[in-house]
Amino acid sequence: MKNFLFSTTALAVAGALTFGSDANAAAKPIKLAVGGFMTHEFGIGDNEGSFETNGNNNPADDQERAAFNNLQDSELLFSGSSKLDNGVTVSINMQIEMDQTANTGAHVDESYMKLTGGFGDLRLGSTTGSNSVLKHVAPAVGPHPRLGGSDNYITVPAAVTGASNSTDFAASGDSMKIAYISPRAGGLAIGVSFTPSTANANTAPVAGGNSSDQTEVIEAAISFETAVGTSSVKADLAGSSRNNKSKSLRAGVNVSFAGITIGGSVADRKENNDARQRTATSVNQYAYDLGATYAMGAYTFGITKAYGEQTDGDGTKDEQSKYSVGVSYAIDTGVSTTLSYTKASYNDGAAGSVSDNNDGHAIIGQIKVSF
Repeated sequence: MKNFLFSTTALAVAGALTFGSDANAAAKPIKLAVGGFMTHEFGIGDNEGSFETNGNNNPADDQERAAFNNLQDSELLFSGSSKLDNGVTVSINMQIEMDQTANTGAHVDESYMKLTGGFGDLRLGSTTGSNSVLKHVAPAVGPHPRLGGSDNYITVPAAVTGASNSTDFAASGDSMKIAYISPRAGGLAIGVSFTPSTANANTAPVAGGNSSDQTEVIEAAISFETAVGTSSVKADLAGSSRNNKSKSLRAGVNVSFAGITIGGSVADRKENNDARQRTATSVNQYAYDLGATYAMGAYTFGITKAYGEQTDGDGTKDEQSKYSVGVSYAIDTGVSTTLSYTKASYNDGAAGSVSDNNDGHAIIGQIKVSF
């Protein structure tokens, strides 16, 4: 697959730059457009009492959380493109996180170059992989239970952090990569990507031989999308392989009709390292999500469930389960608000204290402005 991806990259770049060299001399400079969004959030959370008190009456051991929290998520998006006379479009995309918090700070999210034309879509730089570009997951309203939005109100115990309930737990993230997405033909498209290292550093990646292997990732996906009137079917099947001796498969589907969208996804990751099998360092994982939404005018209603587990030892596993219900209202163009409820449960498979498990609830309100 590496050879296929490298060949595709070389041909696409040659076609874009060599055959279009005369046209490039007269091409106009790319002009940047600025976009983005800002979301402000308020929420009330409640955590399991035994988790907060660590199962005893010693105040020194308490880890009680405040019921109220508010936070912000905002990004600036810079993009621009230029179409060459040979029909190839050269684009750039930069996404910058703008919130100063202890968790993120201000940093670059994605930053990549894209070449598009009759050959498809070639992406070069720090960007999401082909499996994420083509994926389909359960629809949701408000913070998706497959992600960490509710973690700001319902605390994930330190002993359960390995159990992700997201079906893209084996994806390559926004690390530096080469990604290719084919044109659609009969509703079908394929995607492949190669990430030399998820460390996302400029130095030569550590490829093997010690415990510091920097996780080379190869991804491949096939996607099908078709629409008839206001109804549509979208589905994907994808796999990935890592040099830390693990492989994964995922699949997703969405069906939409009469304002209703029903869908979900499932993923399974297998540990192929004998030394890690049935230990706390195993990467054996399983996750799924399932949900439905209904759009009625400016309102959208939704209910979604997400579950994930990871091997925590011989015969034990960590578990993370969430479900949410929510409603959103489109106030005006680019301005919307949501209100949602999330129930979360975290269970540590290994024997430990009650502070290794937690159940909780959260009511979260959001106001989002896109520009």
